[in-house]
Amino acid sequence: MTEPTSAAAGAYAGAVTALPLAIFGAATDALWLGLFAALLVTIWMPTISTRIRAFSAVLLSGIAAGYCAPVLAAVAAAQFASLAGSGDTLRMPIALLIGLAAPTAIPVALTAFSAWIGKRGDAA
Repeated sequence: MTEPTSAAAGAYAGAVTALPLAIFGAATDALWLGLFAALLVTIWMPTISTRIRAFSAVLLSGIAAGYCAPVLAAVAAAQFASLAGSGDTLRMPIALLIGLAAPTAIPVALTAFSAWIGKRGDAA
């Protein structure tokens, strides 16, 4: 059964995020696809149980998709000769992958970074 808090927070994050980030240069189609994919993922994640967690997961995933997908598509098109000239068509699948992976990857990366900082602080 779907979580109403995740769905409501996801819809709110999409409404609050899209217009300001479009003004600051995010790719709106990639942003929306990343928000939608993140919303679907957060509904099924057992670790997201509050509205603030759902909101932040969807928001960070949408922002990452909106800004990173065009850059990663251009890099992939430049690095691989078989993808030359297809940077624009790669943008949407990359945005979808970022939206699907970011709700899981961002907390893991933040936890690892926090542990690394703690370990460096203990060594000093």
